[in-house]
Parts: sequence; C-alpha cells; structure tokens
Amino acid sequence: MLSDGSLSIVTFWTLITDFGDSAVMLPAAVTIALWLAAGGAWRAAFVWLSIFGIGVVLVAITKIAFMGWGVGSAQLDFTGVSGHTMLATAVTLTAVYLLSRGLPRRHRRVLTALGLTGTLAVAVSRVALEAHSVSEVCAGFAIGALVTGGFVRCTRRLAPPTLAPGLMVAVLAVVCVAMHGHEASTQGLIARLAVYLSGHGAPYTRAIYAGIA
Repeated sequence: MLSDGSLSIVTFWTLITDFGDSAVMLPAAVTIALWLAAGGAWRAAFVWLSIFGIGVVLVAITKIAFMGWGVGSAQLDFTGVSGHTMLATAVTLTAVYLLSRGLPRRHRRVLTALGLTGTLAVAVSRVALEAHSVSEVCAGFAIGALVTGGFVRCTRRLAPPTLAPGLMVAVLAVVCVAMHGHEASTQGLIARLAVYLSGHGAPYTRAIYAGIA
C-alpha cells in the first residue's frame, strides 16, 4: 500500500503527464493549424499538420512493431517511442517558436527555456510513473524536436500569419485546461491494431519481452 507521501508524488506526476496525453496535445496541434490558416498562412498550416502527422505515425509504428512482433531492445529497455513526450515536445516548442517570432533574442531565449522546462517535465513524469524508460522518452523528445525543427526550416521564408500570437496562446490555454485529465484511447487502438496485423492472440508487453512473465 502506498503511503500518503507516495500518493502525493504519484498525483503530482500524473498531473504533469496528463498534459502530454493525446487527448490534450492533438487538439492543441489542430489549434495551431487553425490559427495559422485563419491568419492566411495556409501553406504553413499544411506543413505543420504534415510534419506533425509524420511524427505521430513514427511513434505509432514503433509501438505496433513491439506490441505485434516484439520488436524492440531489451538492452536499452526500448518498447516504443513515448507518445506523450513526442507530442508535448512538438506542440510546445512549435507554439513557442510561433509566439516568439519577431521578439528580441533575450525574450525568445526565455520563452524557449520555459517551453523546454514544460516538455522535460512531461518526459520525466513518464519515467517517474514507470510508463516509459529513459530511452523511450529520449526518442520521443528527439522526434518531437525534429518535428519542430522541420516545421521551422520549411516555413522560415513564408509570411507569418496575420493573427496575433496571443490569440493562439489563449486558445491553447483553454484547450489544455479543458482537456486536461481526459485520457485518449489511442494506446488501446494501437494494441488492437498490432494484434490484428500480427495475428497474435495478445500484444507483447514489457514483462513478456523481458522474459519476466
């Protein structure tokens, strides 16, 4: 039985990790796309959804490969990329980039530091809650950073949206608060898809893969 102190720690990390759930981050990603499109930056909106979608697919592929066929690394304790970490990294850092465009370098650095702090908090929460290993959250952070980097590289010469960035931040805040605590069923869907594609009776689990069960 967990002590009150242990329960408090779990509650704290759960509060943090819920911000990275796809129930929060997917609507947030769509919010960024809608803000770009509403501001006339249609090409940037398309690029964002395309690159973000590639990141999501990469995460899903690693999970399906493990759950369906046991593809992973026991040495690295890797069973699939952390979706929470990837989503939080991509969405947060992209939002920070869009918000800080045109601001003095000092302000951009402060906003970037804040964004990284929030992203790393989600990553640490996944390890603290034993939902993912260090290698899995590192992979999630790397893919999320690549999503943002790809978006920045592909859109840096495009005209910025005409809507004020503050509007995007306000809507993102509302979305995150409203959806926080909700849990999407994406993990279950991926597990069922992996079983269907592989033809196995049940998905591989970390315990089975490690030879514990």
